[in-house]
This record gives sequence, structure tokens and C-alpha cells, in this order.
Amino acid sequence: MEFHQAWAAALADDRRPKMSRNGSGWHIRSYGANETPPAGDTPGEDAQEDAQADASKNAAPKDRAPKAPFVLCFFKPFDAATLPPREFLFGRHYQRRTVSGTVAPGGTGKSSLVMVEAIAMASGRDLFKDGSLKERVRVWYHNGEDNMLELQRRVAAICQFYDIPQQELAEWFIMTSGVEMPLRVAESYNQVRLQTDAKLIKCITEQIGDHGVAAAKFDPLVTLHGVRESDPGQMDQVIRIFAKIADDRNCAIDLSHHTRKLPPGSNGADVDLDDMRGAKAVSDAMRMVRILNVMGDKDAEAAGVDNLLRTNYFRIDRGKANYSPPAKTAIWRQFQNVDLPNGDGVGVVTPWLFPGQDGKASPERLEAEQKARHVFMEGFRRLWGEGRYLNEHGPTSAPLVLSKEREAKLAKVKKAALEHAMRQLFDQKKIRLEEYKKNDRHSGTRIVEVES
Repeated sequence: MEFHQAWAAALADDRRPKMSRNGSGWHIRSYGANETPPAGDTPGEDAQEDAQADASKNAAPKDRAPKAPFVLCFFKPFDAATLPPREFLFGRHYQRRTVSGTVAPGGTGKSSLVMVEAIAMASGRDLFKDGSLKERVRVWYHNGEDNMLELQRRVAAICQFYDIPQQELAEWFIMTSGVEMPLRVAESYNQVRLQTDAKLIKCITEQIGDHGVAAAKFDPLVTLHGVRESDPGQMDQVIRIFAKIADDRNCAIDLSHHTRKLPPGSNGADVDLDDMRGAKAVSDAMRMVRILNVMGDKDAEAAGVDNLLRTNYFRIDRGKANYSPPAKTAIWRQFQNVDLPNGDGVGVVTPWLFPGQDGKASPERLEAEQKARHVFMEGFRRLWGEGRYLNEHGPTSAPLVLSKEREAKLAKVKKAALEHAMRQLFDQKKIRLEEYKKNDRHSGTRIVEVES
């Protein structure tokens, strides 16, 4: 009877008693909030927990809503002069609290370029001599593809070419390899759910902070995750991981990335931001993106670079703005081979000016111009001896005709180079125009050699 009375009292108080069953049979598990069961009915631990939960639930006023996760505030005027300026560490690419990207087809020179820039920042030397270096900072370079021995060869070649004692990099430069220390911050399961490695992300963040790293370079992006690159949502989350690290540790982070496989017949064509591999969300999440392009045929001819050697030169374009500057105003770099003491040859990225950028012709350009003038005069003299006259313009123009002759084909000198050679020969008064009577008794003009 006492259990029935307690049950009825609980219902009268708008409470909800609960029953349970064990080996002894049915019993009342709880009577609701602030209720003491009658003597002889001892609830277990689960009953006590339920009673406490009911008590806390009933103790809170029913009309009290939970606090909002954020609060909106109206705009407050501020002094623009007090805003901190953007902090660039190297050129206009490495900026504190931001993620940047370096994109290029495989083998263009991404890793070599980034390593030279890293050593320039760590040594405090303006290796490119263009004012790119802003300050000496600690740098972490991580390469996810090459082993440590290969990375050491590159460092040795860079230090040897630029005459940098390796001791200058101590306490300033950190280098890790993905072969010995893989970094994968996220994985995708069933191509639906993204699982981040919180422990690894925390470790990367803490190591950057503990070592005072101001610029971290991860090369390439594909080794840092196991996510389908065509998934914009998940790739955005991957980039945001590094964006948060950069913001939390006030450092610049650069992620090297590849372009997609280019269609057949596009060899030598420039690549742009749309050619970057994977979802566009990757570039959208980056603050700055630069594109590396190997020197094309036309630029090689204009610069006087042998077509077989043009792959040793590449141009740096601002991919984020989809802007490729003219050749004479673009940033160019050149690979130069360095022979190490152990006999290995390693390519090192060095500064290079396109002919005309500094008002002077490069040695390659001067050599190419001399070669074109020689080919011009050699072919011109042979055709003159055969009674074939050349003109400045028209179907018998010297550049057009000579570019099809054996002298130009053997030397691989094209029409544009012969055109420039003709202008130089005119200026140097090696050749001139004269009038003559044709076989049809009409007058015409022809190029003749000036006797010295």
C-alpha cells in the first residue's frame, strides 16, 4: 500500500515515476524529482542518477532559453592608422597569417625554387638580388617526396653556388622529409566523411610555435592528405587546417601543388590557375598563388636561348590574378648545374633577367645575334652568287627567303632572328639597298653588301 500511495502522490505532483525489473521482480526505480521513496524500497545507482537528472531538469525554469553561441554587434568606427600593415617576409608571396600556393607542372622547378627561397630567408641573404628578402627568419621546409639524402644534396649545392657557410643555417633552418616523417593531416573515408588527425595538427602547430618558425613550406600538397582532390568541400577543409595554423602561430605557410595532366598537343603551352589539379576550392582558400611556366619557343627565340636549353629557364606568374606579364617585365629564374665534391651534379635556381630588363643584352642574346648575322651573310652571299637578289620587304625579303635555306635550317635560326640581324647589318652599314634594272627593264631595289 505504501508504494501505491507514493505512486499516486508522484502523479498528483505531475511527476513521472519509473519502474524496473530485476531478479526479485518489479520495483519502482524512481519517483521523480525531490522524492524520497518509502521505507523498504531502495533504488540502485541507476535510479539515483535518474532522480538527480530529473531534479536538475525540473529545477530549471521552463521558459529559460539556452544562451546563443555568438552575439552580433553593430559596427564601431576605428582609426585606420592603428591597423597593423601586412607583414611580407619574402617578395609579395610569403605573408604572415596566410597560406600561399606555388603551382607548376612536375619537373618545372617548384622544389628547387622554394628551397633557395627558404635558405635565403634563413641565412638573411638576398640571393636573388632583387629586394625580395624582408628580414631574416626561421624557416621549416618539409618535402613529402624526397628522402633526406636528396634534400641534403640540394642544400649543399645551394650553399656551394651562393657561397653560404652551412653553419649560418644552424638555429635558423629546419628540414624534414616525408619519407622519414610523413605528415597527413586528413583522410577521407568512403569519400564522404573527412577525418582530421587532431593530434598531428596540434603537434605541427606547437612545433612551429616552440621553434619560432616564421615561414613553413610544405611540398607538395598531395602528400599532406588522403582526400579526393576533386571534392571541393573536403579540400577546402584541408587548406583551412593550414590557414588556422598560420593564423594561430603568426607565420606564413606555402603549399606547393601540381597542375593537372595537360591534354595531348599542349607541350610548351603556358599553364594558368585553371590548370591546377583538383578542385578550385584549393586556390580559392589560398591568399596568394603563383604559377611557374617553362620558357616557351617564342620567348627562347627572343632571348637568344637555344631551344634545347629553354627548359632551364622558367617564368613566375601571378596566378591568383590570372595575370601573365610580358616577358621583359616578368620574374625569370634559371637552373645552373653545380658539381658537388662527391661527383653529383645538382641544379640550383638562380636569378636571371630577360634581355632588355636591365637595359643590357644577356651573353646568350649577344651570342645568338652574332650567330644570326653570320647565317644571314653566309646565305646572302651564296644566293647573290647564284644571281638571286633579295629585298627588304615583299616575297623576296631576305628574312623570309633565308629562313628557308640550308644555312638557317642547319643553325636553327628562324625568320624573326634573321629580321633582327638584317636591321643590325643595315645599322652597321654592312649592307645597303640599291636600285637596279630587272630583266623586264623595270626598276627595282635589292640588298647589296657594302665593301669594306
